[in-house]
Amino acid sequence: MTIDRREARNNGNGTRQALTRRDLALVVDDDEQVLRLVKRVLERAGFECVAVNDGRAAHDAAVEWRPDIIVLDLMIGDVTGDQILSDLRGDFRTRLIPVVFLSVRDSLKDKVDHLTAGADDYVTKPFVPEELVARLRAVMARSTTARDLSPLTGMSGNSDILREISRRLSQRERFAVLYPDIDAFKSYNDHYGFVRGDDVIKTLATIILEVLEEDYSARHFAGHVGGDDFVILTEPSMAESIATDITKRFDSIVPALYDPVDRKRGWIESEERNGTILRSPLVSVSVGIVIAEPGSYLSAAALAARAAEVKGVAKRMPGSKWVLDRRRPPERYGG
Repeated sequence: MTIDRREARNNGNGTRQALTRRDLALVVDDDEQVLRLVKRVLERAGFECVAVNDGRAAHDAAVEWRPDIIVLDLMIGDVTGDQILSDLRGDFRTRLIPVVFLSVRDSLKDKVDHLTAGADDYVTKPFVPEELVARLRAVMARSTTARDLSPLTGMSGNSDILREISRRLSQRERFAVLYPDIDAFKSYNDHYGFVRGDDVIKTLATIILEVLEEDYSARHFAGHVGGDDFVILTEPSMAESIATDITKRFDSIVPALYDPVDRKRGWIESEERNGTILRSPLVSVSVGIVIAEPGSYLSAAALAARAAEVKGVAKRMPGSKWVLDRRRPPERYGG
């Protein structure tokens, strides 16, 4: 079962949900008795469970297993649950996984402090098994809406993207913004239908995540704006290689997304109402790249607008390609 889950995860977004029959919970607690109890309760409720008794291994386990939810003790040896939560929220691979604290501390202040810090719920020990299961299910049910996930790709949505850009701007970081967009997507969507159109979008999402994971940096971030538009934040020195990998991988996969006759001739034919026959090329991906210098942009919206401009330049060129904005950085650009 766990092998199937990991294979599904590695095959890309969408496929994962089709192959996964049970939700996976990562349980982190250094008390072996509590660990066994929680694991038994959740497995009886239909979860798969991965149990970790070392706080220092919790983050790595979350990256490895990509659980649907994490049950986290507040104090695990010499590592606090707060430290683990901070690490999880700072990593693009785990930032969106819901986390529920499990602790003997039952004061109102403890609960408020940890919920405010980013936990999704707080359950006190000793717990009632039925209540724990119900709380986990409730957290998972609302996590997509609460965290503004893209329902199609499971990636960060607009609100989370804007928050992350704003955070980096406010901290005066120097970072790169990549804006990938699929070319000729409307023609594909109209010809093959929205179900296969969604597959194209999910294919690009999978490629983006694979590229970022294979050359990991703590500064990576990826989000799905909506439709066929994505945003990537990363180190400036990595921007061009990431864009190159994404465009090459997308081009290598695209032919398989077409029916044999369309794939062979290299275009889609469609007829307008007046009888005119149009030929649309195979879909490709254009990426605009902007380097955000400290203090150059007043807002996330201004930086996004600049990236959209550069992406527009790339889209005017045929095929998959990326364009780096080589203009002099604006001084306090945008309001």
